[in-house]
Amino acid sequence: MQGICVDLPGWYNTPEQYADIIIRANSEGEILRLKDIAKVDLDSEFYNIYSDKDSFPSASIVLKQNYGTNATKVIEDVKAKLEELKKSFPEGMDYEINYDVSRFVEASIHKVLHTLGEAFVLVTLVVFLFLGDWRSTLIPILAVPVSLIGSFAVMSAFGLSINLITLFALVLAIGVVVDDAIVVVEAVHAKMEAEHLSPYAASRQVLGEIGGAIVAITLVMVSVFVPIAFMNGPVGVFYRQFSIAMASSIIISAVVALSLAPVLCAMILKNTHGQPKRRTPIALFIDGFNYLFEKVTGRYVKLLDVVVTRRIVTVAVLAAFSFGIFTVDKTLPAGFIPGEDQGMIYAIIQTPPGSTIEVTNKVARQLEEVAEKIDGVQSVSSLAGYEVLTEGRGSNAGTCIINLKDWTAQGLGGGRDSPIRGKNPRFRCGDRILPTAGRAWLRRRLRSGVQAIG
Repeated sequence: MQGICVDLPGWYNTPEQYADIIIRANSEGEILRLKDIAKVDLDSEFYNIYSDKDSFPSASIVLKQNYGTNATKVIEDVKAKLEELKKSFPEGMDYEINYDVSRFVEASIHKVLHTLGEAFVLVTLVVFLFLGDWRSTLIPILAVPVSLIGSFAVMSAFGLSINLITLFALVLAIGVVVDDAIVVVEAVHAKMEAEHLSPYAASRQVLGEIGGAIVAITLVMVSVFVPIAFMNGPVGVFYRQFSIAMASSIIISAVVALSLAPVLCAMILKNTHGQPKRRTPIALFIDGFNYLFEKVTGRYVKLLDVVVTRRIVTVAVLAAFSFGIFTVDKTLPAGFIPGEDQGMIYAIIQTPPGSTIEVTNKVARQLEEVAEKIDGVQSVSSLAGYEVLTEGRGSNAGTCIINLKDWTAQGLGGGRDSPIRGKNPRFRCGDRILPTAGRAWLRRRLRSGVQAIG
């Protein structure tokens, strides 16, 4: 047996590397290389593709992200490289990025972060409304950032990134992680009121009484999300990150409730039960809310007393809900992921078989003219001879990439001069809501233009 060590140079990236490819060699040491019989240049791979942008000839470059890379970082590097290359462009030549996926990613992350802040504020207000004083409210609110920071540490340990899935999990986690701390604070208040204990003594007793219940609740909630992490296929890839983010935040919130929350209760709370309260507007509002809440609770309890003694009614309601769930499951449309407005539209062109590329390019240009007349369209690029979605090539295949204006731009967002304003009651000034009436309106305009072409 003989072993041979072969040193491979790796992928070829330059014309010089291809020029040095050996075509033929003989025993006398004579070597024929590719550069000896051909001229090697870095040029276009295909010449049977027409490319236009806004009805002007252009050179289209399609970049694809490698698996495991960060889309935002890749596009930032591409933009930096294009700015560097722009300095050497001939006079009158410029570039434009027609489809920038980072715009949608950044807008989505900004919206989720905005929702994250809104959720935090709403949780603060709800907790204050039910607990009644800022000292009690401060303890659950401090538990939220501690739990989220701990979740970030767990996500980093699992190699996860901050993306739409993990941020969505953190938005839901805000309402979950605050529960355990609220239970501890409520139990401490009840213990101080019932046994007239100091906050420290009440915290020690509560920790021994409800510690097991908090652990049990945590395990039950985690058992819902952990199995999702072991799902296979594309669904598993999507929701594994969601599962890890949710489960880690729930576990850390339980640890915080059993460690940080009792300490904060002992340090921050005061036993004011039985003492006269100041008649401030906030105190009057909370008293009125508590009175109304107790009235509603009393009526609800009376309704339960009536229903619980009638088993037929209970079974009938359960059967009605079960039938409703089954009906809704069969009626609602199903899909892998929901449709999103990513700021662009692919228009696929398919001319009759046997059509020349010039005919396909003519149709693409006509479609460009139709799209450019529509409000809300920023630019239109067309490719004749290449179909983007399937990456197929042919003289009768083509693609129009319709790049829409920014989400905050007027025109498709229900602004004062918007052609689709008033067609959907959910339109708001400054937002473009294309997944509903706006997108349907734009498709109708494009369809009518295509029919006119045909």
